[in-house]
Amino acid sequence: MHNTFTYRHSDLPAFRPEIKAEIVALGLHADDLILKSCGNYRELEELAETLGTSLNTCELNLNSIRIIPDDSPHPGSVTLTDLPMSEQTMIFSTALFNAMVLSALQKVTRADINSLIFAISEQVNTEMADISDDQITAALASYLEQYSR
Repeated sequence: MHNTFTYRHSDLPAFRPEIKAEIVALGLHADDLILKSCGNYRELEELAETLGTSLNTCELNLNSIRIIPDDSPHPGSVTLTDLPMSEQTMIFSTALFNAMVLSALQKVTRADINSLIFAISEQVNTEMADISDDQITAALASYLEQYSR
């Protein structure tokens, strides 16, 4: 679930009363289960795990919503060209470095460039499947810190 939603502050969807009622009911139900499970480690552990998973999913959804000021000149999503020049330079230089390495690899191996690109892309996709959004953010923050020196 990597959908991103962008709203101007004044265009945020209204809080629906039926959803508010369900949220209140969920809170009451969770409180009731906590009271019923009081003193039972296994039940409370399972409840905490279930609630934690739901909270994580809710927070992921919250993080996919971008709220921009009403007077923002950019009604759409932020693009790479909206980044500060130092970050644009970092992205561009990384892409250029990768292209140069790929070209050198092709010359050394005399492999078809499209085959190399396909094989490397497949490997990247395999590796990316095991990397979380938080790990990506942390790695980029570390790279930005090193790059800015």
